Amino acid sequence: YMPWEWQPKLQQIANDIGLDLFATAFDSESVDFLNELEIPVFKVASFELVDLPLLRKIAKTGKPIILSTGMASLAEIDEAVCTIREEGESQIAILKCTSAYPASPYEMNLRTIPHLAQAFDLPVGLSDHTQDIAVPVVAVALGACIIEKHFTLSRNDPCLDSAFSLEPYEFKAMVEAIRITEK
Repeated sequence: YMPWEWQPKLQQIANDIGLDLFATAFDSESVDFLNELEIPVFKVASFELVDLPLLRKIAKTGKPIILSTGMASLAEIDEAVCTIREEGESQIAILKCTSAYPASPYEMNLRTIPHLAQAFDLPVGLSDHTQDIAVPVVAVALGACIIEKHFTLSRNDPCLDSAFSLEPYEFKAMVEAIRITEK
């Protein structure tokens, strides 16, 4: 949870350094709030993938949508994609996600990435909660075009995500390894 009053401040900082700031909408009110901030894209968390009224509202904004799949079945992913498309939104990306915090690299089932891309004819990425950089690099080798990875300035700072977040030097190493893999 991030306080709403932080969002405009963070957005200004992101704009100043050339980054696009966006966030996950968890309910109708957060869709309205984020839309007023004119974020460029909406993220939908795994647990909200089956919240069809929320997906409809997000789709009506006309902004691209990134769907995290978590524990969803193919049928649930299909229903989410169809719901969004029915509202006229076609800019959709799917994130393969293993809903474990932290997630074991051995349980990531990354072969799902090309399967999802083929099944839905959409860009597919990875929402990664492992504790290192190997999994995102392999995901890119398998066709992932988006990597979501949690970031922290220090794992010593108590935070819900600290155990599976990368510190700055690790994040930099991940990005460098991904760029090599892409080439």
